[in-house]
Amino acid sequence: MEKHADLVVRNASVFTAAGSSDVRLRGFAVADGRIVAVAADAPEVLDPYCGEGTQVVDLGGAMVVPGIFDAHTHHLIGGATQLSQLRFPVTATLDEILGAVDAWSTTLPSGAWVTGGSWGSTLLGEISTVAARHRLDAVSHGHPVVLYDDSHHNNWVNTEALRLAGIDTSVGVENADGTILDPSTGEVAGVLLERAVLPVRQARDAAERMTDEDWRGFSEKALQMYAEMGVTGLQEAVAEGRELRALRTMEREGLLHARVVCCLLFIGSLNPGAETPEELDALARDVASDLLRTDWVKLHLDGVPPAQTAAFLEPYAPSAEHGHDHRGAVYIEHERLVELLKEYADAGRSVKVHCTGDASARAAIDAVAVLRSEGYDRTRFQIAHGQFVDEEDWTRMRDLQIIAESSPFLWYPGVIPAAIGKVLPAGRARRMSPQRALTDLGVLVAAGSDWPVCPTPNPWHGIAGLVTRADPTREHPGTLWPEQALTVHEALRVFTVNGARAMGLEDVAGTLEVGKSADFVVIDRDPFAIEPADIADTRVLETWFEGTCVYRAQPSAF
Repeated sequence: MEKHADLVVRNASVFTAAGSSDVRLRGFAVADGRIVAVAADAPEVLDPYCGEGTQVVDLGGAMVVPGIFDAHTHHLIGGATQLSQLRFPVTATLDEILGAVDAWSTTLPSGAWVTGGSWGSTLLGEISTVAARHRLDAVSHGHPVVLYDDSHHNNWVNTEALRLAGIDTSVGVENADGTILDPSTGEVAGVLLERAVLPVRQARDAAERMTDEDWRGFSEKALQMYAEMGVTGLQEAVAEGRELRALRTMEREGLLHARVVCCLLFIGSLNPGAETPEELDALARDVASDLLRTDWVKLHLDGVPPAQTAAFLEPYAPSAEHGHDHRGAVYIEHERLVELLKEYADAGRSVKVHCTGDASARAAIDAVAVLRSEGYDRTRFQIAHGQFVDEEDWTRMRDLQIIAESSPFLWYPGVIPAAIGKVLPAGRARRMSPQRALTDLGVLVAAGSDWPVCPTPNPWHGIAGLVTRADPTREHPGTLWPEQALTVHEALRVFTVNGARAMGLEDVAGTLEVGKSADFVVIDRDPFAIEPADIADTRVLETWFEGTCVYRAQPSAF
């Protein structure tokens, strides 16, 4: 040996995620942040790597897994929800939400905005009235209020927020598409869908004047939470200047203990301070590093099913508002989508495409098919969310090497599936997220939390949900399309090696084998030896990144 290891881990039960087998390692050696040797049946093979300066860690038989990947997060916004916003559960009733706004508003200085959430999509009909807006006014104590829904695509606002945003509530006035009107009066109700939220967000952001230091604080909070949950790789699903600057600062301060892959938002920003595409491109190239990747782009092809803004091949259930043949709409026409994908691919960037309906998923698949036929073989494409993909398109995803980036935090029984069940025919509503079928076909399935759409980015909830197809919090009974369940082995791979592959990091992370980064997590249980539902209760004891411990639980947690 040229030199001894910096770290030797012994007496562990190591799930490597490196293949189809559940065979465990007993330990491994680390030098310069990389694994240089592993021990299977003969732990003494690590002895030559131990020297005077070697840190030797005996884990007493504890379970070790590779660092976890969250392939879809909005970590900056997630950090903001934790530190500066009103929070209430998606199961909150209208009265409970109004009570929360009442209590929060009394703590704020005059003129401050109330921002918070998330209200459940099941409340959409109940709050889409002028009477509901006036009830919100009554508990706001003069403050403008903007409350986001469980998808974070749509807002409920009070009259003061509408006034500051310049939205006329008079009957007959033309407002932006997505401005919901009270069905009985024709007056603006206070619910804004998709891009109709833009004037309110502009008014709020102008008033709040968040600084780069504020955003850096939100980033630090989010990354601390991720370390506590065992996450060492994440994909920032919408990255603009504020995200890139915050992450660059975190890296310069030595606090970026994860690999972050950013999806640049060149089209569709709701941030009034957003850079031009040229400015964002230049900033992205300037901040790019080994830990901070900026070689992805984000596109949105539709909205969300509960608001009936997702695009479907077959109609939604009939409704008084939309009639009998409403299918939603794909936001970008085929020719333009192909043009954009080529532009990004030629610039060396891969693309994550938001698709929540099967028509938008097909539109993405059709566009990728054109690129593949023209020789664009190296560009990676992800369909984000993909709750609904027509069965005819499953094999096309495999053949075109399209990654299924799923959100198992969102589709198990709960408020969002219940809201989807209200707007789609029952037979279609339950056939959500076909992970078993896609996995069996050979489609790469990765997983993302979409935090803060979900209340917590805890990956152990997502892993449990993949295996049980049940609510890991045990709050909502039943299962959702249980035939699509994965095994524990498969679910762990979805959150480790599959996530690394989906983000283009498989050469450096995702498995525990020689040559890979020593990113690993020590947990308090063996997920293969317990009831699958109990995986959700997993506690992280230690998180290591590049051979350094970046989180250790208090002794009482052991």
